[in-house]
Amino acid sequence: FPISGGVEEAPEGSVQAALNRNFRFGFVAGGLDDRGIYSDFYDSDQVQYSPGLTAIVCDKYNREAIFDALYRRSCYATTGPRIIVGFYVAGQPMGSELSTTKKPGLGVNRHISGHVSATDNLKLIEIIRNGEVIHTFSPTSYHYDYYYDDMDKLSKITLEGKEAPPFAYYYLRVTQEDGHMAWSSPIWVDLVEQS
Repeated sequence: FPISGGVEEAPEGSVQAALNRNFRFGFVAGGLDDRGIYSDFYDSDQVQYSPGLTAIVCDKYNREAIFDALYRRSCYATTGPRIIVGFYVAGQPMGSELSTTKKPGLGVNRHISGHVSATDNLKLIEIIRNGEVIHTFSPTSYHYDYYYDDMDKLSKITLEGKEAPPFAYYYLRVTQEDGHMAWSSPIWVDLVEQS
């Protein structure tokens, strides 16, 4: 499906539309202002955003570890600042795929936890489930540790997976007072009925 160009967004080409269709990918950011040093010569109503950053979470800093972390979706995106984000469901980090086969308790509770260390005062930390905000924290400092239990029955909130079990996905959206943001990569929870 198409991802729309720089002027107008198309809902069917959004990240959330892809996630709702059970595409599984990590969040990365980057970019450039293609007008460069000549931007003052352009008369355009196109909004130019500052390039974002991709943060990669790994325990070693070599080529193999970095690419392995990207493959595991152990990464997150920011609008530019070096915001630190930790995001876990049932103790498993961003990018994970969980299943009720291995963790049956996920059917009744998904314990969500983590931390954020920002470069400005935090305004909002939002937990997103299946494209909708399910919980909001409103911290007033640069650092915040958070905990939340999603007690909705998994069978009541899952999306239908094409050639896959029903699933739910979660990610974190962080907003600083200065307007800069960060998004954790999602964590997926598959509902596999026991026979």
